[in-house]
Amino acid sequence: MKRTVLISMVVAILASCGGQENGTVAGSFEIDETYRRGPVSFRAALSRKEITIAERVTMLLEIRVRDGYRAELPSFGEKLELFGIVDYETFRPELHGDTVVTKRTYELEPFLSGDYAIPPMTVRFTAEGDSVVYAVESDTLRVRVNSILPEDLAELEIRNAAGPVYIPADYTVAIIIAAAVLAAAAVIYLLWRRRTAKTAAALRVPAHEIAYRALEDLRARGLIEKQLYKEFTAEVADILRRYIEDRFGLKAPERTTEEFLAEAREGLPVEEGRKRIIAEFLVHCDLVKFASLKPVEEDVKRTFATARDFIEATKPSEEVRAAATEAA
Repeated sequence: MKRTVLISMVVAILASCGGQENGTVAGSFEIDETYRRGPVSFRAALSRKEITIAERVTMLLEIRVRDGYRAELPSFGEKLELFGIVDYETFRPELHGDTVVTKRTYELEPFLSGDYAIPPMTVRFTAEGDSVVYAVESDTLRVRVNSILPEDLAELEIRNAAGPVYIPADYTVAIIIAAAVLAAAAVIYLLWRRRTAKTAAALRVPAHEIAYRALEDLRARGLIEKQLYKEFTAEVADILRRYIEDRFGLKAPERTTEEFLAEAREGLPVEEGRKRIIAEFLVHCDLVKFASLKPVEEDVKRTFATARDFIEATKPSEEVRAAATEAA
């Protein structure tokens, strides 16, 4: 009895201090599960069970512990797969009779489309004065993330060009003169463009040489030795994206990984095996950069080697480069 009164006083004091006005969590939850064991119940809820890649989902974790026991909310950051934590909020404990309620909410943002699975989370608890640890575990929570891109880019509707505009006969002479002037200007422009293109082709550094220099400069900076694996992985991904843009004309740096891979299925002129390799490479780099995947030294060395091998395998041959220079 004295212990319950003491807990009530502590909660009342906390309520008079700054922080949340109460532990109420706004909104409904499409997934809402509660798991119980003895004096402890654990609630895990998700606001949506299906979203698009442009939307976010709210997760609620709540534990209810009877007087005489202690429990802590689980830490699940490493279990999020492709989710990123945008924001989180921990509410002040509340006393409901002889039960203490603790809540925390997370705002989660997906990086890629697909089926997401949040593995089971464990709440461990002990009785006061006892060293024996008990546990209650949740089930796997699943969320479907839908793409906002069309399922088949090839089926996008292309409208017909508008029909010709009727030109009155009174303007025929003026149009002929204007057309002649424009044709002469076009010929002059093409001759000038071809001349400057030859000069530019002679001075242009091939895309693979630029990429090789960037990789060597990155390795010379010693990021691996300093164990800055996340930074190293992000820069390798940027180097490879710039190479793909310079080499094949795909706008890799400006697009998300999902958008780039959708275009690469048709626009990247390499065999399917290399397309799969580059897809796995970019997804892995996104996980390191955005989803807090922690690589080890062997992982970043493998990432470096993958980028280098892709550049080596897709660079133009000497004959192709010579023919391109002559054609320019």
